[in-house]
Amino acid sequence: MANPRELKYFPELTDLPAAEQERRLAAAKAIAFGPDTRLERWRGNLIQFFLMFAGSAGFMALLAPALELSQDTAAIIMLVVVLPMFFIVQQRRYLRLIRQALQSPQP
Repeated sequence: MANPRELKYFPELTDLPAAEQERRLAAAKAIAFGPDTRLERWRGNLIQFFLMFAGSAGFMALLAPALELSQDTAAIIMLVVVLPMFFIVQQRRYLRLIRQALQSPQP
């Protein structure tokens, strides 16, 4: 049976039977994260890593001293704000890839 925690992010599947929901979700995951899209995912992961690194380095090198934050306070802000934001962005990206695969024609 399909995982209801995961299915809540895909309301377009709610009107289908449970077996069909599970089948379509598994097929969409296979399309989105299969070996043929590996290079696209690597590129996206690398770009996102460098953006996060540049933003974090900019915050620590430019913004924290300008705001006269101590290194400890800046590190706490990074852990409490920046890291959870990264996880949220990654989850949205994951769901977006699956949603795009659900909307594409499936065999």
